[in-house]
Amino acid sequence: MKTHLLACAVGLLAAGSICADTGEADYQRCAACHLPTGEGVPGAFPPLKDKVANIAASDEGRSYLVSVINAGLMGSITVDGVPYMGVMPAQGSSYDAAGISSVLNYTVQVIDQANVQPDWKAFSAEEVAELLKANAGATGQSNGKLREALLQKHPALQ
Repeated sequence: MKTHLLACAVGLLAAGSICADTGEADYQRCAACHLPTGEGVPGAFPPLKDKVANIAASDEGRSYLVSVINAGLMGSITVDGVPYMGVMPAQGSSYDAAGISSVLNYTVQVIDQANVQPDWKAFSAEEVAELLKANAGATGQSNGKLREALLQKHPALQ
């Protein structure tokens, strides 16, 4: 166990990576809807694969991702031309800042690894805590509006 933890710590410091088993365990809650592959279910649950790494490449996108996990998402969205009308429940009661950073890092580095930018910066618990404070009043509905604004600014994210 100590060896595994030491290897994870070294990996975090050296490469900005995550411990796959920790991130995978945290991602299981997401996998219930978005599937273990992150491919989602067309028309029911949108894909995370081929999406999250690109969204996480901008400051606005990073803030949006943290806010959606924490406060949920409500309203109609379209992903890859497929409409989704539903509710992603808030997960803030299940994840603290370290848990949210773990989920996002796993999603980017494992689920969406083909789209990771060379200058990728892993989410830290400290960054997530700051973003949670900045978005303290967020709701599923406000995150829907935040998504619209993000897509207007970065149309390639659709």
